[in-house]
Amino acid sequence: MPPAKTGLFLGRAVDPASGKTGMEPFLLDSADLTTHGLIVGMTGSGKTALGIVLIEELLTRGIPVLAIDPKGDLGNLLLDFPGLSPAEFAPFVDPSAGSPEAEAKRWADGLLGWGLGPANVKALVESRDAVIYTPGSSSGTPIDLFGSCAPPPLEADGEDRRDVVTAWVGGLLALAGRDADPVKSRDFIFLSLCVTALWEKGTTATFESLLETAAAPPIAKVGALPLETFYPAKERQELVLAVNALLASPATSAFRDGEPLDVAAMFSAGPPDRADPGKTGGRARLSVVSIAHLGDAERVFVVATLLARVKAWMRSLPGSPALRALVYVDEIFGFFPPSAEPPTKRPLLTLLKQARAFGVGVVLASQNPVDLDYRGLANCGCWWVGTLQTERDRKRLAEGLVEAGGKDASALLSKTRKRVFLLHDVHRGEPALVETRWAMSYLRGPMTKADLAKLRDVSGVKAAPPRVEKAASDSAAPALPSAWAARWLEKRNADIASPSLFVKYAVRYRAGTSSAPEATAAKLFPFAAGSAAEVLEGEVADLWPADLDALKTAAPTRPLRYADLPGWFGEGAVRAVEKAVRSRLPDKLATTLFRDPVTGALSGPGESAEAFASRLASGAGAAEPPAALREKLERKRRDLAAADAAEKSRSMETMASIGTAALDVLGGFLGKRKTLRVGKVGSVLTKSRMEGTAESRVEGLKAEVAALEAKLAPPDASRFQKVNVVPAAAHVDVLSIGIAWIC
Repeated sequence: MPPAKTGLFLGRAVDPASGKTGMEPFLLDSADLTTHGLIVGMTGSGKTALGIVLIEELLTRGIPVLAIDPKGDLGNLLLDFPGLSPAEFAPFVDPSAGSPEAEAKRWADGLLGWGLGPANVKALVESRDAVIYTPGSSSGTPIDLFGSCAPPPLEADGEDRRDVVTAWVGGLLALAGRDADPVKSRDFIFLSLCVTALWEKGTTATFESLLETAAAPPIAKVGALPLETFYPAKERQELVLAVNALLASPATSAFRDGEPLDVAAMFSAGPPDRADPGKTGGRARLSVVSIAHLGDAERVFVVATLLARVKAWMRSLPGSPALRALVYVDEIFGFFPPSAEPPTKRPLLTLLKQARAFGVGVVLASQNPVDLDYRGLANCGCWWVGTLQTERDRKRLAEGLVEAGGKDASALLSKTRKRVFLLHDVHRGEPALVETRWAMSYLRGPMTKADLAKLRDVSGVKAAPPRVEKAASDSAAPALPSAWAARWLEKRNADIASPSLFVKYAVRYRAGTSSAPEATAAKLFPFAAGSAAEVLEGEVADLWPADLDALKTAAPTRPLRYADLPGWFGEGAVRAVEKAVRSRLPDKLATTLFRDPVTGALSGPGESAEAFASRLASGAGAAEPPAALREKLERKRRDLAAADAAEKSRSMETMASIGTAALDVLGGFLGKRKTLRVGKVGSVLTKSRMEGTAESRVEGLKAEVAALEAKLAPPDASRFQKVNVVPAAAHVDVLSIGIAWIC
């Protein structure tokens, strides 16, 4: 039976010593999330499933959730099938995953193992009202994020007003390909003053009104300088033309359609309570903002605008010690970096520092802890740490936990595995290992726009309001330097293709005398960098041989628009990018591999311990060819048999000699012989020494045979050692460089 509703049923505790999962449910107090949370783990660790389980538990307890979905996985939260029948699963089962009957049985059996069943799924469905928002697309419910910038509530303070302006103006300039630095950019400062001037007149800033104000600004001075000195009219005109081009572009037209951005509505399924605007008037609202179909610059714009509005809404609430709402970001990379200042960072940092007082929790998820600002994460009271890629990541996480007020949990980090997380909770005395329960939602993986449209038609998800579609004009991919080729990788079924630097390479790893087989793979580096020298410093996506087959040299036949390449990119940047690749790529290929101490073999990058063991069992990667090993083993066995037989024969001869010598000595003592035969005694001693040498040789041969048998025995993954390796520059060959359009 599922546990009583005294806490969030996330799973069951795992015994660190034995690795076995207990039977008692592991419950988390929802109030713990007011101190915010972080979920970290490599791909396949189960962090998205953990996030979905967490959201399911909150919804069943009437707590609304706003979930930002950069990968397309959180649409799975709407795949709840109360009957657990094949017919319910059928529209969403990928044929490669199996049949609807098999998937329905797998999900029913999985839930049963955790004491859950159809009644629990039904209770979840009845507890929430769900909407999937799709900015820039009609596959879900579109939002008008782009067309206007309304002033915050009157009670909002100066910081709130600045954050709203920063998000909107910064997003516009980023999409227009212009400098959006809040401190240094003249464009940003000037347009922000224009927005403020419109607000002071009681007017909402729109594209059109912003352009009119920028063309004839009611501003005499900027700081201590006249406007004309700070930003001459001729240069301002160039800015106006750039913003006007953005207004006229088909790529941005879809962002001005849909429902107005209303954060209060996103958190409340019914009319808000006058005394507590954050309390739902109906079922708990689940608002999923899916941005998987957008380009990188548009994602930053959407998330920054949304978070700025969440912050302003939050500050309109009365204080609360209990959790009243949760903001969940499924992949935080790029929105909260350690050093850069994208428009998303400031409102997110404010939420982490201040939302607790208003009963609003924030949970962030990421693959790599190195990509996050640890100053902000020090405000997270709950850390779920899953399997990490490298020893460096584990060390950084252990340090971060201590910095956040936790205990040294280095030993427990090595105990994590798929679906087993280390939980550090400041409200608990000790860290714990927890295996997450089976999700009630069907985890079918990332959902495309077609999947979302199907979900809208099949389930009770709120449909997009009828609207007239604007014709999306096709555009050709931007021209590239002659030395580079373009490729396309369809992953998100997106309308807009985002550019990434494509680097294909061959690498050989060495650790001492061990070496791994040469591997050919590729990495993708997003172009969201300030210069050519920094382009390898962003999030890295790996493409292994199977992924490389998905790369196409021709653009998709469907309509597609292209995000702009950065202003620094061009013919002159090719050499700088290639120089950065040559100097930085070896460090970017640092990884942790498995080493077999018996054979001396080294695993390949990305190869699991099980796959490595299987490869060694087949003979691949051993120190010598299996045939040669077997011949050597048979030869040593023959030598051992001969040495053993000779040793036994010599032992019998020695015993006989000892007996004869003993009789001679005894006869001498008894006076039967007048002279002792000393030569015979010396012969006995010589034979004893020879016997000792033979025994040593037999023991040595036995050890050699045992070592050879171990090499030929099926390898046991538990014997493997983990080694951290960084390839030498001489062992990395760059095969090709170009642009990959991700769409």
